[in-house]
Amino acid sequence: MAISTFTSSRCPELADFLEGCCKTALTFEGDHPNEHSAQNHIHLWALEWWADHHAWIDLDYRVEFVEHIFERWRGRLKGLKPYRESGYRFYLYEDMAPTISVVAETPFGFAYDENSAIFVNGPRQIMSLYVERSWQDNFSCDPWQVTREKIIETIEKNNGSIGKPTAQALGLQVGKLRILIEQMGLERNVNAIRKQYKRRPAEFRPEKELPYRFHIFEQKLPAGY
Repeated sequence: MAISTFTSSRCPELADFLEGCCKTALTFEGDHPNEHSAQNHIHLWALEWWADHHAWIDLDYRVEFVEHIFERWRGRLKGLKPYRESGYRFYLYEDMAPTISVVAETPFGFAYDENSAIFVNGPRQIMSLYVERSWQDNFSCDPWQVTREKIIETIEKNNGSIGKPTAQALGLQVGKLRILIEQMGLERNVNAIRKQYKRRPAEFRPEKELPYRFHIFEQKLPAGY
């Protein structure tokens, strides 16, 4: 059974997330591959969220989840300019949640800080890092209460603040709230709210600020693959 069909039958919400990852906009503006990664990376937070509550989300499923997205991306990327001229590099790397990204091949080569990277041979080695982890352990509250909608709603109630009052209302530390905003891709939403309340845009962690030593899988796709 295809993973999309299987996931739809077991957890429609995760299936929607999976499909969203497959269809996400992929752009390659800028000369450096890190700029591409900043535009194209996706934290697979929902996969780990649901893994806390579904035993069938095991290592094999996690690997298939990533490989399905990469397969869909490979097809879509054939219609873009780098396919003909340079090719691409796929990444799966370690963060609070496993993270995927794609960049166009450039003269700069590797997209991140090579001195901090621990290279592995395949997705399985990255995804195995999460098998014994709990998404809930990242927070001091029940993560089921910290939904995307709840974060936005609470920030709006606090006039765009992402400081202590908002974090406490969500049962989080301020640092954890900022990380969760990044993990869930809510940076633009949050800054739109802040603008509404005449607050300066919040600065979130740049894509290049990965864990000091992080595991990463890199796959190169030559032009015209």
